[in-house]
Amino acid sequence: MHIKLTNGTPTKYTLEKLRRDNPYTSFPKIISDELLASYDVYPYVIQDVDVDSVIQNKIEGQFAQVDGQWTLPMVAENKPQAEVEQYVRSVRDELLILSDWTQMPDSHLDSSTKLSWATYRTALRDISTQTGFPTDFTWPTAPSTH
Repeated sequence: MHIKLTNGTPTKYTLEKLRRDNPYTSFPKIISDELLASYDVYPYVIQDVDVDSVIQNKIEGQFAQVDGQWTLPMVAENKPQAEVEQYVRSVRDELLILSDWTQMPDSHLDSSTKLSWATYRTALRDISTQTGFPTDFTWPTAPSTH
């Protein structure tokens, strides 16, 4: 991964593009950093960041030099509220589907256990009414099937 400095501004740049931009230059198969620097092309590293994938996206920050090395920091950016809500509701919907069988008349569950599952399913449907939804709420605990 490389950048090219143009008027002091770094932009992503490939070695393939270097070869295309210089069609009359014969480059070695492995181009040294010293030779790349003569074309204002430099390697860079990505500085990763941990994100909570439910509520955040990982995006590219701005190139910077860190200890003489060009670095592209990744930055955590919060997802839009509506997107997080939609994701949480889709997980909730899947949990409801996975527990549908507990409410069927032919399920092997006794009435007390069936009622516990019905209560759980109601709590799932009500998660969007909890304070802190969709980022800071409590998932209900599924009852045992035994």
